[in-house]
Parts: sequence; structure tokens; C-alpha cells
Amino acid sequence: MLDYAHLKALSVVIAEGGFERAAKALFITQSAVSQRIKALEERVGQTLLIRSNPVQATPMGKRLLRHYAQVSLLESELSAEIDADDPSLPTVVKIAVNADSLATWFLPALAEVFKRHRWLLELIVDDESYTHHLLKSGEAVGCVTTTEAPLTGCSSEYLGQMEYLCVATEDFIRDYFADGVSPSRLRQAPAVVFSTKDKLHEKFLGEHFAIEPEQWREHQIPSSESFLEAILLGMGYGLVGHLQAEPLLQSGALKLIAPECTMKVPLYWQHWNIKAKQTTLVYRALAATAKQALR
Repeated sequence: MLDYAHLKALSVVIAEGGFERAAKALFITQSAVSQRIKALEERVGQTLLIRSNPVQATPMGKRLLRHYAQVSLLESELSAEIDADDPSLPTVVKIAVNADSLATWFLPALAEVFKRHRWLLELIVDDESYTHHLLKSGEAVGCVTTTEAPLTGCSSEYLGQMEYLCVATEDFIRDYFADGVSPSRLRQAPAVVFSTKDKLHEKFLGEHFAIEPEQWREHQIPSSESFLEAILLGMGYGLVGHLQAEPLLQSGALKLIAPECTMKVPLYWQHWNIKAKQTTLVYRALAATAKQALR
């Protein structure tokens, strides 16, 4: 049997980024934290931490962290059932989600279920092609991802597609695309992209206009609200999810640059294969809203 006090120490060291901060969080000495980690490493016969700054988990350390997170989720569910009226024992559900989903359909999907059960939501926001790594590492119990194949020990459920439309303001189109959209024009016109992790724009230009990576100009704005604001302010053109784009197209605030060229991104809900009420109810809530909001 693993000592869960030792597993908790491992989890807190990773969460806090080091032994000193972990000791303060656990209200024990730094030496005691080190002893717990050492005892756990001796128990499994492998190094669990890379003593860098910040501290990082080894592959085996990540497996233990995932196991501890799963057990913690089940224990929080049991505690909630035993002490249903005790507000000092809230259930925390950690979910990884992409920024575009968070900005549109995600929170409305979960609001009622979290209010009804008085759970606490802890969100980790990352690109949709990276969120499954947070599930794999044990940092989240579920994620919205573009990865269809389920991770080991997980299930994958199809939610729907987010369709991305290429848009800009009328003034921007007049300045850069007065003679129409072409590869040469797209190389000169500044684009607005979310971050270096986001490869959607790269795929769009490659698939529809045969433009190679790094052959265009771009603003990098890693915020859904500011990303859209930059396009509305005429700083550049960009790919905007249909849930945000369509009202702005109807109002005339934005125009389509290449109506026939869109990008459809399938989204999946992946979660651990454990019998936890939280992940089951979260998926039902997400699926119900996604059916109406996504393509």
C-alpha cells in the first residue's frame, strides 16, 4: 500500500514548485517534506522528482500524481455524501478547457450542475490540442480536447465541431484585400493568432492557400477577449469560432474574407475511467449544451 501522506507531499511539491513552499502549504518542515518524498521514492524504487526550478515530476512521478488525483476525487465524492451539509468539505473538480470553448458555451453548460451540487470548479486553460496532456499528467480529471483516441485509462466522448470563420473589419478588408484574397495578399496582411501553440491559422493558410509556416505576419494575443477585440479594432484578420463570429457578422461589425474557406475543429470530452459522479454529470451537462451550440 502506498502512504497517501507521502503522495500528498509529492502533489503539493509539484503544485507549489518546490520543497520550501510545499512545507509552508503542508504546515510541516522542509526536512519532513523531503523525508516523505524520499520514503515514497524508496517504496516505488524510482526517482519521482527532477530537482529543477521549478521542481518537475518524472514519468513515474506523473503516474503517481494521476493516481493520487483520482483517489482524491473519489474521496471527495464520498465525503460529500457522508457530510452533505458540511460546507467545509467542498468537492473540487479540475477540468482543462480551450479558451474558445471557455469564452462561449462551456461555462453555461456547467453552471447549473456546479450550483446544484455546490462543487468548486478549477479550470486550466490551454490550447485544445494540448489539454489532454493535463489529463494525462493528473492535473485535470477531464478535458475538452481535439484528441479523439482515448488516453490510457480514459474515455473519449464526441461533443461536436467548432467551425472557424476567417473575418476582419470592412476597413481592413478595403486596405488589404480590395482586389480579393490571394496568397500574396495574405502574406502581407497582419493576422491575429492566439499563441505559438495554436496551429489553426497555420493549417488554414496551408490547406486553403498553400502558404508555408512563417511566411506571413501576425499578432500573438493569448486571450479570447483581446484576440477578438484586436480583430474588431482592425489590427488584423483572424479565425473566429462561429459562436462568436456569427452575431458580429449579422451586425456588420465583421465581414467574411473567404466565405468558402472555413476550418472545422472536432471537440471531445476525455475523462478518467473511474466511477465518479462528478465526471458523469459534467459530461451529461457538456453534451447537452454542445449538442445545441456546436455544429
